[in-house]
Amino acid sequence: MPGNRSARTEHRRQHSGFTLVELIIVIVILGILSVSVAPRFFTGDASTDLTTTEARIISLLRLQQQRAMQNTADRCYGVAISTSTIMVATPSSCALAAEPERTLTFAPLALSVTVLPPAQADAADSGFLFNSLGCPVSLAHEGTAESCNFGAVRLMFSGGGAIREICVQQQGYIRSGPC
Repeated sequence: MPGNRSARTEHRRQHSGFTLVELIIVIVILGILSVSVAPRFFTGDASTDLTTTEARIISLLRLQQQRAMQNTADRCYGVAISTSTIMVATPSSCALAAEPERTLTFAPLALSVTVLPPAQADAADSGFLFNSLGCPVSLAHEGTAESCNFGAVRLMFSGGGAIREICVQQQGYIRSGPC
């Protein structure tokens, strides 16, 4: 009996460890992670800044859109836009006075706004509002309620040779990419 026990212990020592299938699965998972994550670490700061800026702008636009849909009595939820800043418009600051805590600043990045169709392009050069349905509307919406016929709004920003776009579609869907 004692000899049998040492044989089992020796058998366990020989077979403990990872199988070839387990090692291959781990290597494949590490390969997939390195291919998808490594470019984020090894690219220049400009692409990281653009990705971060894009996420911040989309978040800001969606927040303003939700506020406009929840507070239908006040009609000045939106954004004021310049080449280097996006400023939040709320009922307390309907005149779009600059409040530092409500402003996104893009120091090395350049920002431009286009309304599609181009016939309304001059309407959004300085910004736009959201109506109670979440659609983008002109700044005139503050005084006179507008419906969802403004057109899509395209925000383009660039830095370090790369260009990113955010699209606020006519019916209010906000997404990354071209309109």
